[in-house]
Amino acid sequence: MTTASPTPVRTLSARTLGVLAVVGLVIAFSLSSTLVKRAESPGVLVAFWRMITVSVVWNLLLWSTGRRVTPANVRQALVPGVFFGLNLAVFFAGATHNSVANAALIGSLAPFLIVPAGARLFREYIDPRALLFALVAFGGVTLVLFSAPSNGDASLEGNVFGFTAMLLLVAYVVSTKHFRQEMDVTTFMATICPIAAVAVLPLALAHGGVFGMSGRGWTYMLILTLTSGVVAQGLVVFAQKSIQIGTIGIAQVAQPALAVVWSFLLLGEVVNHRQIAGIAIVVGGLLAFVALNQRGDRTRRRKQSGRRSSRVRAPASRCDPTTACCSGDLPDGASVGSVAVGDDVRR
Repeated sequence: MTTASPTPVRTLSARTLGVLAVVGLVIAFSLSSTLVKRAESPGVLVAFWRMITVSVVWNLLLWSTGRRVTPANVRQALVPGVFFGLNLAVFFAGATHNSVANAALIGSLAPFLIVPAGARLFREYIDPRALLFALVAFGGVTLVLFSAPSNGDASLEGNVFGFTAMLLLVAYVVSTKHFRQEMDVTTFMATICPIAAVAVLPLALAHGGVFGMSGRGWTYMLILTLTSGVVAQGLVVFAQKSIQIGTIGIAQVAQPALAVVWSFLLLGEVVNHRQIAGIAIVVGGLLAFVALNQRGDRTRRRKQSGRRSSRVRAPASRCDPTTACCSGDLPDGASVGSVAVGDDVRR
């Protein structure tokens, strides 16, 4: 009696999981500006207490695995942690003094600094044709944001905060790629969050009323802890293991368009037909960018693998040039298995 073999379980590849992580972090981050405005509390205080709460969550997760943050972890994550905390505090402060449209537009400029940084510092591949579609997506973002009603909450102070936060975001993403190395997601987040909280503490003390947030403020602080504090930040670090930071940065161009959608649903802001058209342009441009960039990266890897394989030479034989041995035919009984383009030589 024969037994049926068990059906193999199909698992998602690391790259597929990385793409899903990018989608999740884009959605989670796009909610931040709308949620912090709904908190109706000082942005610096929301950022500080969110960072304190996130620190507790990530360290509890780390302790549940029997591990602890070590001094070596702190030294490794110090620079990204400081940038992380300052970026969050400045962004939240700007969002509470600005319209969602302005805050989102300024933040969308970050990829145009992240992409060249990734190419220069980490030799990451970006297909030039894909960059054209990235510009198309950015044009769609511009259409979405500048088509919003003019009687919003925009201000010069909020714009200054926004540009500062954007530069801090670039510094955080690049420094994370450089310093994190082989640290796993839980260890890295459990390390940088307390560092970020300490970096934001002087700003919170300077503002005053550290314990003076309203009940609404505390509620939305906890919501932000879950979305952008735990889920999104973990997805950023996880995605960087298999997805280029340039790709991650460009994908986040969609955040401003999504932020407009959230502001319509949660803040009652109007979304007109031009904004809807802009959102469609963003989605189309991003899809084209991801497809071209990933295809170009795979082609480059196959070529590099082919060059490595071509350097493997067979030992010279001492056969008569007139025999089949040297004419390109194989000796009797010899055969060659199929080799897919891009396969590495394995022993």
